Amino acid sequence: MNVRARSVLAAGLALCLGLLLSGCSRIDRDQAQICVAVATAIAPEGARVSIDSVEPLSGVAHALRVLFTAGDGGPRFFVDCGFSGGPLEAGRTDLAAVRGYDGMMPDRRFFLLKRWFIDEPGAVAAAVRETDWTPPNAAILPLDLPKSVGFALQQLTNTLNIAALYAPLALAYALIYGLIGRINMAFGEIAMIGAFGAIFGIETAIGARLPGLGLALGMALVVALSLAALWGWFVGRAVVLPLAAAPSRPFIVATFGLALALSEGLRLSQGSRDIWLQPILGTPITLAGGPFPVMVTEMRLLIILGAALILPAVLILMKRSAFGRAWRAVADDALMARLSGVDPVAVTGLTFVLASALAGLAGAVLALSYGGMTYTMGLMIGLKALLASLVGGAGSLMGAILGAILIAVLETGWSAYFDASQRDIVVLGVITILFLLRPNGLLGRGRTIEEGRIIRLS
Repeated sequence: MNVRARSVLAAGLALCLGLLLSGCSRIDRDQAQICVAVATAIAPEGARVSIDSVEPLSGVAHALRVLFTAGDGGPRFFVDCGFSGGPLEAGRTDLAAVRGYDGMMPDRRFFLLKRWFIDEPGAVAAAVRETDWTPPNAAILPLDLPKSVGFALQQLTNTLNIAALYAPLALAYALIYGLIGRINMAFGEIAMIGAFGAIFGIETAIGARLPGLGLALGMALVVALSLAALWGWFVGRAVVLPLAAAPSRPFIVATFGLALALSEGLRLSQGSRDIWLQPILGTPITLAGGPFPVMVTEMRLLIILGAALILPAVLILMKRSAFGRAWRAVADDALMARLSGVDPVAVTGLTFVLASALAGLAGAVLALSYGGMTYTMGLMIGLKALLASLVGGAGSLMGAILGAILIAVLETGWSAYFDASQRDIVVLGVITILFLLRPNGLLGRGRTIEEGRIIRLS
């Protein structure tokens, strides 16, 4: 990697870190909304509440103070709200105590407030709308775009978030197919191992009381990538290498059976119910204003920026590094690579570790961005990423990323402008037409006349 590329990557990482640190507001958005709703509940009856400020309560952990005015030019009041936990903790939105301008709220009144007001679906949001207060919201570009432009830009941000999920997994397929000409059908389940690993990392960070969201997210990524890479190494040693010289059918059957085994293992170890992660860095950021404001959460923006750095870094690694040269040598001619001092077995093992880590990264994106997962999701995510890899050109690394972006554009665009229930039918139809027009994919090539094998493009 040259000096310029390193400088670009370092600047991008600094930007992501700055965004993450700036996103960690002193006020939790959900806690602030609950406390504002409490202010409307304890205000004098019939008086309209005007919120003056929402600030952390000095000297008390997980507590906020809301200063408000009741009525036009009325007296000023305050309410203090204590919660059972902070960001990343289970009791983040569990109201634990309330102290108002007339003292500590009695237990009986506090119970009624929670049971018949705070815990009622939609009650908090309705109370907040009655005030002149809006939840904390960061802004980047002070632009007012036309409605159609704002709507299209919003769909673009949604597309990039979906592409950040598909692209690493499609790249994993391309790395293995470009090396040995085989499709590993278990990458979707390895991605789900990464998703569950990210959840485990977050829970570990909570238990260890790590300070700051940065460390917690770092823990989630480390666990997700480590578990996925470990399983990738095992799959490579136990399944891929013994079947590398076999016909493609036994390989596909073996990896598909492995996918079923991994899926069932996740069901037995993690349960069959959906697992949900509480929102992290969920404060919306206004990219541009206007009749249709363009909004993206801090987490999704961080994921998009991270993918924009990691995916080019992988491409640069495969093009400039010694491992990348060895990968290309084995992909072109394993026998000649062995005669030249390159160990194809070692290269294959390292490729499976890298590809599985990318699959684990896709799983971590799924867990952190969407928050919900189950053991059955690996099959569908894996198939869509496989289609993205094939659309881009089997074995082409750049083609895999372009295919992921194409599928993300089709899914998001159709859902935004047309009937979302027909989305998958349309996407598959477009892919079928594309294969008819370009059987080898966007960046794929035919077979060589001399050897009758696929030319690698990366």
